[in-house]
Amino acid sequence: MQQVKNYKIYYSAPTDRILKKLRSYDLVVIEPQLYTKEQIQYLQQNGTIVLGYISVMETPTWNKQRLELLADSDYFKRSGARVHYEQWDSYLMDIASVHYHKVLMDEMERQVNSKGMNGVFFDTVGNIDNEHLENNAAIYKKQLGGLLAFLDKSDRKFPNLLMVQNWGMETIQHTHMYMDGFMWEGFDYNEVSTDEWAQNQISKLKKIQQMGKTQIMTVSTKLERKSKNYAEKFNFLHYHDKKSYDVF
Repeated sequence: MQQVKNYKIYYSAPTDRILKKLRSYDLVVIEPQLYTKEQIQYLQQNGTIVLGYISVMETPTWNKQRLELLADSDYFKRSGARVHYEQWDSYLMDIASVHYHKVLMDEMERQVNSKGMNGVFFDTVGNIDNEHLENNAAIYKKQLGGLLAFLDKSDRKFPNLLMVQNWGMETIQHTHMYMDGFMWEGFDYNEVSTDEWAQNQISKLKKIQQMGKTQIMTVSTKLERKSKNYAEKFNFLHYHDKKSYDVF
């Protein structure tokens, strides 16, 4: 990860043209269910690092394979009801569930490891902070403990897979020992350069990166040059996409 100079996020199905474009990057983050093992090998021929997307704290309804394996106890419930995100048509999960750990690791094996990908991109981890950090300290502690247990199991079962976490500013303070990368989406110069909260997070992430294992990755959608220069000031690996992840 320390040698990566550029990267691309792409979640749509690939075409021959897209595959050729993707392999020009040092690192790509893709939706693994849309790729074959042979396509992954093609991407890697030029040395491209391939990370497969896995949503940890949410299960989208389109992920039929996972839905079939879930138990009712795998869903996080508030006042007895499942928490549904209408915008994404997904459900908040209970990462403290040992059964859910098995479901996620089964998905990692089928979609990432068996296809020969280099690593996994853990998305929606930030939900632990967003949903529990300020709402209920006991629940936050339990969910964080569940995440750490899941990561420990994953690290033991897949010791050769790179692991990258998306968001979860407080959580990364506890999970960084497992993470080869941490992504900060929304790293736009006009928002992060003067914001006190953002400045505090930059300081914390710099300390984590200086430990030598975790590469900090940033994403902007506005002010490309300023955002890129600002990220590089801290030796963060930057990516700009003003349109959509799925547009070249």
